[in-house]
Amino acid sequence: MAGLPRRRTILGAVLATLLVAVLYVFGCEPRYGGQLVTPAARPLIFAHRGFGDLGPDNSLYAVERAFAAGMDGVDVDGQSSKDGELVIFHDLSVDRLTSGTGRVRDLTRDQLLALDLGPKFDPRIVGATVRTFEDFVIASQGRGILMVELKVPGLGATGIEARAVEIIQRHNAHANVMLSSFNPIVLRRLKRLDPNIRTALIFMDTNWNPELIAEVKPGDRVDLPWIVRQEWIRRGLRKLIRPDLLSINHEVDSAVTRRLIAKGWPVFIWTPNDSAHIRRALDLQPFGVISDQPLFARELRGS
Repeated sequence: MAGLPRRRTILGAVLATLLVAVLYVFGCEPRYGGQLVTPAARPLIFAHRGFGDLGPDNSLYAVERAFAAGMDGVDVDGQSSKDGELVIFHDLSVDRLTSGTGRVRDLTRDQLLALDLGPKFDPRIVGATVRTFEDFVIASQGRGILMVELKVPGLGATGIEARAVEIIQRHNAHANVMLSSFNPIVLRRLKRLDPNIRTALIFMDTNWNPELIAEVKPGDRVDLPWIVRQEWIRRGLRKLIRPDLLSINHEVDSAVTRRLIAKGWPVFIWTPNDSAHIRRALDLQPFGVISDQPLFARELRGS
């Protein structure tokens, strides 16, 4: 019986240590310690989906016009084709934005590059075809920052991270390309492949809003897991995956966004589009704002 008090003492110490660890992981928000992002003198203005509402969705045609208009950067979406190419396209299926049909992952590179994003945006625009991630990397060099959301709904490896890293390394594009994702596993894989890749964790507090639901084909809906919609869990995820930036939906509790900015995090706020929401985002002095109305956002910021 003499050993019982000792065992209780050891058990108590172990439980206390575990409690402290849990409180630190999920309750503590240490100051940002990243080294790859240089603070900006004023919030950067990024054009959402290429050039927001001013150009064909996720087209190089729109991106080139965004840079010509003086945008600090552009935000687009990347997916893997059937044959493993990384292409820039927003929806999981091509039906809404082009005259084609089918899912991006079921179409080859050549089939996707033959699709034109222009006519459904404006019948006068012809030749704004789907392009590869590499095309966007080349076009953005020396002109502005390219942020690409990698869309990987599941946890399984797809090879998309390796393809993205390979292209960035080949073009020495670390300084002007950022890779973002809602999926923390994707960001973890990117950092393991190349610690110098700049990554951004995207998050929101809700699952779907009416605007997004209206865009999504019924069979393409992918729910955002509950765990990544909880800020206390995201605290732990940030410590685990160590993203370089955060991309926070403008509808997230402003107290959360303010706290993260105060801790030194480079924060993008997406997608405020009307005057009140853009002003509110800019007032927080984030690292950047991603908007469908980038020219208006820049005007409100002050050129």
